[in-house]
Amino acid sequence: QAPVRPTSIYIQAGAFLQYENANRLSARLSPLGQSSVSRFHINGQEFFRVRLGPLGDVAAADATLEQLIAHG
Repeated sequence: QAPVRPTSIYIQAGAFLQYENANRLSARLSPLGQSSVSRFHINGQEFFRVRLGPLGDVAAADATLEQLIAHG
C-alpha cells in the first residue's frame, strides 16, 4: 500500500482547432482562476485545450465549475 498523494483537478472549458480562439477564452476566464492552453492530438488532428486549475479538491472544482457556467 502506498500513501495517498494529493492530486490536482482541472476543469476543461473548451477545445479549439485554432490557438487564437483557445487563447482568447483563456484570457476571458482569468478572473475565475489560473487557466492554461495545452496542445494535444486526436487521430492526427491538433487541438488546443483550455483548462482551469489545478484545483485542490472536489469542492473547489465544483465551485469553480459553477462560476464557469454562470460566466457563460
